[in-house]
Parts: sequence; structure tokens; C-alpha cells
Amino acid sequence: MHMSNASIDFNLTDWLGDWESFEHYIDAQDEALRKTWDEAEQAVLSNPKMAPMAAHGIRKFWAMACSTTSPENIIHIGYWTVGEPDSTDADVRITWYPEDNTNLDAYDYRIDHVIEHGLEGSPTYVFRTDDPHAEDSPFRWLIAIAPLPSRAAFAEGGLLSHLHFQYANDLHTLVAVDDSGAETLRNPRWYATMCADEGTVEDRCRIIRALHHLD
Repeated sequence: MHMSNASIDFNLTDWLGDWESFEHYIDAQDEALRKTWDEAEQAVLSNPKMAPMAAHGIRKFWAMACSTTSPENIIHIGYWTVGEPDSTDADVRITWYPEDNTNLDAYDYRIDHVIEHGLEGSPTYVFRTDDPHAEDSPFRWLIAIAPLPSRAAFAEGGLLSHLHFQYANDLHTLVAVDDSGAETLRNPRWYATMCADEGTVEDRCRIIRALHHLD
């Protein structure tokens, strides 16, 4: 279903700033992070319902689910910077960076509508850029859930904020519409993920622990 009052609920403050791909957590060589992944794997393997996730290693499972590449884009997305839009018609500006931090693309996006049950079954923003340079870009359409928890929560001792997203040149690639107009994700298992790019290694370990209910 469409929810068109999207812009009313959109809080740009929660999105502003620098973000890094969760792939960095998965590929990390840091000893503390690796140890946390090992603990997570043991916890998953000891739970019969979750054990299949770790059949090939828990990091491999998350690497597939959270990949930032797509059939249209083979470049891993390392970072985002989210800022105020340049255009008054847009809601947000996102700069996409590959791992080497060179600028891939930067576009103003407006909220086209909201999918009621999208990523994680949650309301999912559908962003579109009207930038003529994006006509052939894999980042022309972006769907994403609101960051959780809010970015402000971290300063008060909460977890680092994260969000899930998908992207494509054409919305039809991401979303199917049935006869009643209800929208569903074509690939509900694709969870490309950005995490707030702040804090310490320990803060990143807390995300992995929370993800696997270790605390």
C-alpha cells in the first residue's frame, strides 16, 4: 500500500552525517570485533532455530544479506554522507562513496511515497532523484527504513544508529505491485546496511552483540 503523507514523518536530523557500510564490521581484522563475531557464531550454532544461518560461517551469512553491490553496480559502497538538499523540492542529499572514499555520485532525493510493509516489514521510504545526470545511475531510486535508533540516542549511551536500504535505476526492479496496488519487495532478503560512522570499536562490537542477542 501507498502512504503518501511520508514527508510529514520524515525527520532529516536522524539521517544527517556520515555513515559506513556494515560490510566493514563483517570484514574487520580488529581483534575485538573478530572475537565478538566468534561469540556470535557460537551463540547462533547453539540455537537450533538459528544454526542454519551459520552453516557456512555467520559472517558469510551477513556478507550475503548486507551486500552493498547489486546486479547494476559491482562497486562496494563504503560510505554515505547525508546532508541538506540543495533543491527546495528535495528532502535529502546523499553522496555515495566506494571503499576508497572517492565520490561515486551525489544526488538530491525527494520522497516519492512510503511502502507500508517494506524492509523488515516496516514502513519504507521510497526516494527518487530527479537529477538528469542520474538517468542511467543505479542510485536513481533508493528505498530505506528510518535509522534505528535515532542518531541522537548514541550520545545518550544508546547503540549506534543503523538503517537498511536497497537501490536501483528503476523502482520496478525493487518493488512489485499487485492488482490492489499493494507493494512488496522483490528481494526482501537484501539488507544493504549503513551504520553511523562514529564511536569506537567497542561501540561496533555492541552492534554485533545486539544483532545476535548476546547481552
